Amino acid sequence: MADAKEEGRMRNAEWGMGRSNCRCGAVCFVAVAAVLSTGVFAAEQAGPVKRAKPPVWSQDVLDEFFVDAREQLVGERPAKQTAAVVTTSAAGQGSAAAAGAEAGGVAPWSQVISGDALAAEVKRIAASLREPLANPAKFKSGGYKDCRGAFNELAALFAVIAEYDGDVRWKDDAPALRDAFARAARNCKTGTDETFAAGAELQTQLDDLIRGERLGGKPAPAPERWSDLADRPLLMARMETALQEGISPALSNAREFSRKAVDVQQAAEVLSMLAALIDREEFEYWDDETFKGHSSDLRAASRELSRAAADVNYEAARSAAGRASQACSACHEGYRG
Repeated sequence: MADAKEEGRMRNAEWGMGRSNCRCGAVCFVAVAAVLSTGVFAAEQAGPVKRAKPPVWSQDVLDEFFVDAREQLVGERPAKQTAAVVTTSAAGQGSAAAAGAEAGGVAPWSQVISGDALAAEVKRIAASLREPLANPAKFKSGGYKDCRGAFNELAALFAVIAEYDGDVRWKDDAPALRDAFARAARNCKTGTDETFAAGAELQTQLDDLIRGERLGGKPAPAPERWSDLADRPLLMARMETALQEGISPALSNAREFSRKAVDVQQAAEVLSMLAALIDREEFEYWDDETFKGHSSDLRAASRELSRAAADVNYEAARSAAGRASQACSACHEGYRG
C-alpha cells in the first residue's frame, strides 16, 4: 500500500513538472513572438536601411587595373560563332535601317545626332568663344577667324535644332539664333569694332540661353537653301578638326579611349551631322555623285564609331575612325575649297 502511494506521488510530481514545462514553453514562445514582431515593426518604422556609399577611386588606383584584361591573355581563344553571328546581324540591321532611311530621302535628324549631343556641342563652342572675344585687340589680331568658324557651325547647329524631330533644348529660340549666327559668320571675315560688338552681343545671348533664359526672338521662316546658312569649306574644316584633334588622340591606346569614350561618341555624332548637312540641297557639289559617295561613306563610318564608343569597343572604334579618315581624305583631295 505504501509503495502504491509513493508511486502515485511520483506520478503527480512528474505530471506537475510536465505542466510547468508546458507553461514555460508557452511563455517562451510568446516572448519570442513578441520580440520578433517588435523587431519587424521597428524595421518598418525605420525605413530603408542606409548603406555605405561605394568608394570613389582616384586615378592612381585605377591605373593599377587593366582596361581590358583580355588583352593580357596569351594564345588564341575559342571563337563564339553563335554570338558573332548575332552581333553581326544586329549591326547590319542598324546600318541597313539608317541607309534605308537615307535612300528613301533625307534621314530625320534624330537618326543622325541626339539632342544631348547637339546641346553639348553648343556649350563647347560657347566656351571656346571666351578667348577670341575677350577684348577688341584679341579679336582683331586673329580672333575673328576663330569666331567666324564658331559662328558658322552655330548657325548650322541651330538650323538642325529648329527642325529637330525629337527632344532637344532651345528649339523655340533656334530659328532666330540660326539667322543671327549666319549673319555674324558672313560679317566676320575681317576684324573690326562693329564685328567685335556684334560677336560679343551674340556671345552674351548664347551664355544667357545656356543658363536657361528665353531670348524671346520672333519666329523666323525656314531658309530657302541650307547653303545660305553656312560656308561649306568652314564646315569641312570643322569635320577635319573633329577627326584629328578630337577623335584620333582619344584612340591612341585602349586606356585613353576608355577615359574619353563619351567625348568620342559626341564628336562622332557631330561629324555625322556635318556630313549630312553638306549633302543638303544647294550646297556646292551637293548633286555630284562622287561627292555624295564620300559623304555617305563618312556618315556610315561616323555612325559605327558612335556605336563603338557607346559600347567602349576599342577595336571597333579604331576601325570605324580609320574609315572616316579615309572618306575625309578622299573628299579633300578633290573637293576642298
